[in-house]
Amino acid sequence: MGYPPQGHLTTISSTFPCSFVTKRQLKKGNAMMKRLALSALAVAALTVPALAGGSSAFTLPPYAQLQNPMIDGPTWDEVVRSYVVEDDVFLQDGEDLISFDAPITAFDAATVPFTVSQRAGMGERITKMTVIVDENPMPIVGEFEFGPLMGDIDIESRVRFDVFSNIRVVAETETGGTYMVGRFVEAAGGCSATVTRDLDVALATMGKMKLKDLDFSGGATPRASGDVRQAQLMIRHPMFTGMQAHKGTLNMIDPRFIETLEVTMGGELLFKMTGGFSISEDPSFRFSYIDNGSQEMKVRATDTDGAVFEQTFPLNPGA
Repeated sequence: MGYPPQGHLTTISSTFPCSFVTKRQLKKGNAMMKRLALSALAVAALTVPALAGGSSAFTLPPYAQLQNPMIDGPTWDEVVRSYVVEDDVFLQDGEDLISFDAPITAFDAATVPFTVSQRAGMGERITKMTVIVDENPMPIVGEFEFGPLMGDIDIESRVRFDVFSNIRVVAETETGGTYMVGRFVEAAGGCSATVTRDLDVALATMGKMKLKDLDFSGGATPRASGDVRQAQLMIRHPMFTGMQAHKGTLNMIDPRFIETLEVTMGGELLFKMTGGFSISEDPSFRFSYIDNGSQEMKVRATDTDGAVFEQTFPLNPGA
């Protein structure tokens, strides 16, 4: 598929320090627990008839409902959809397959985080994924291709938002299913936001990479082939959008951004991305993968000016 033309939960926590608890406080605490127990019984009573096929319908309380579901708008159906999937493809609701997190309101519209985590035990391998920010000048953030070593997909990155918009994920499985999930994010101005570093420095450090092995055991657990591990890849690149001005002028900076990224391990594909400028400056990808015992991970990226950035990262010896 080509790109569209540019332009267009509750946890109730009560802490009673033991040395300061009075009989009255204990009595109040017990009363609260009784009310919570009664509430739980009421929820169960409302839920059971519906599950049993009865007519009672239970609506989740606000705190348990999705806080930022997608908002209907014409851009997806009239412009973007045809660039992502064929017109005759049925998009299934992906909420049972994918946990998708994006903020309701973003602190910085130029670096809005999102996380895609495949729910365990679904028996489906996700082979492709497209991330879209509907209202961006370049809506398709990236098209991802996943190798078997990615297992149940768990990947996180950051994107830009030009205006308030839906962000959605369209995932394709090995069995041929196509699923979609999405969220609405209140963030604006990210595509024209000023480059955060001095332009000369940004250009001089372009392509530098760092790979973090996210070993949460602190090295206590040695690598073993078949284990699920996590890594974070960081790449220096200004990801110019063509909508940013040189500081102190009205002269626009020409667009230049990473358009392909490939990560392999021992010659086996982890993931490959074909992307646009909606990926944030200095792209970062946190991902899970299945260790195949290889001693190295290779990264290759290319940008729209034809520059090639490659680096091989040694990995700690496996078992």
